[in-house]
Amino acid sequence: MSIKAIATKQFKQTDKQQLSEYITGLTWSPDGNCLCVITAAGELALWQAGKIKLLHTQSNYSLDCLGFSADGQWLATGGQAGKVHVWQNADTWRLITTLNHEKAWIDSLAWHPRQNLLAFAVNRQVKIWDANTQQIDTSLEFQDSSVFSLAWHPQGNFLAASGHGGVKVWQSKDWTEKPYLLKVPGASLACAWSSDGKYLASGNLDRTISLLHWDNPPPWLMQGFPGKVSQVTWSPNQSKPILAASCQEGVTLWQRQQRNWQSQILKHQKTVRAIAFAPNSSLLASAGDDGYVRLWQEQKPIQTLKAAKEFSCLAWHPTGKYLAAGGQQGELIVWQRFISGKGFKS
Repeated sequence: MSIKAIATKQFKQTDKQQLSEYITGLTWSPDGNCLCVITAAGELALWQAGKIKLLHTQSNYSLDCLGFSADGQWLATGGQAGKVHVWQNADTWRLITTLNHEKAWIDSLAWHPRQNLLAFAVNRQVKIWDANTQQIDTSLEFQDSSVFSLAWHPQGNFLAASGHGGVKVWQSKDWTEKPYLLKVPGASLACAWSSDGKYLASGNLDRTISLLHWDNPPPWLMQGFPGKVSQVTWSPNQSKPILAASCQEGVTLWQRQQRNWQSQILKHQKTVRAIAFAPNSSLLASAGDDGYVRLWQEQKPIQTLKAAKEFSCLAWHPTGKYLAAGGQQGELIVWQRFISGKGFKS
């Protein structure tokens, strides 16, 4: 008879901080050494080992998007003031440039996964800024509306932008090439590539999801949602990718089964504000207005975390060891994963 312990994974709160306003975004640095936080009051803060350092204090304008470059040396933020601030890490973080677009609200940006290229949306345009030259490389015309979401292909070969009429996809090797258009009846609110780059998903205003097998159209159309689909994200698993989408109080998971996509619904009590898969895992976190962060494994609830009245955003540490969440009252909470033995199995 062999005896072994059954390991269980539990997340326990390790820190809680308070900022002045609604937390609009969170992201970990690629090396996991620090967590970047932005708020509706215009604050930009770095959390590290239980301590908060403000890089930018309160202003009259919110910060609404942020991101680290792939090498972790650059940090960009954008917001209501129409400015993109770019910081560089040289022992300490310092502001090295400000890109001004005062008549725009910058609420979407994304770094290239391999190069120091920053894409950000300015009204009906997408601009590509090169951190090495500190110049705008090109401006891409979306034309039909403001741009709502940006997503680089995992290899960086393509850039997708969502807006009215669908998702436009440009080739990064030649920005002048006419973009591919994934058409939707109304507006695409969010877009995301699967981790293997084979699928492109669009969450739509008309209560649908458009799902394209790249290089193999036409797309699938997933219907039956009770409202607009404002968030879509993919699991890191390349062999069996899972698509998660949030709509009102529910999170719907879609997984390919032979030629069809099978779905399952996970429920919150109030509107879901954020969804995120843990790195190298099918573990899904969801957070919402009900004040709960719920953890799901293989479509089953495994843990419920509560430390704020209402949540707004989530971010996994690159190792999956930590989970951070932002609250609508300015709360910043960090949980750590612990593995403990639970009984014995023969």
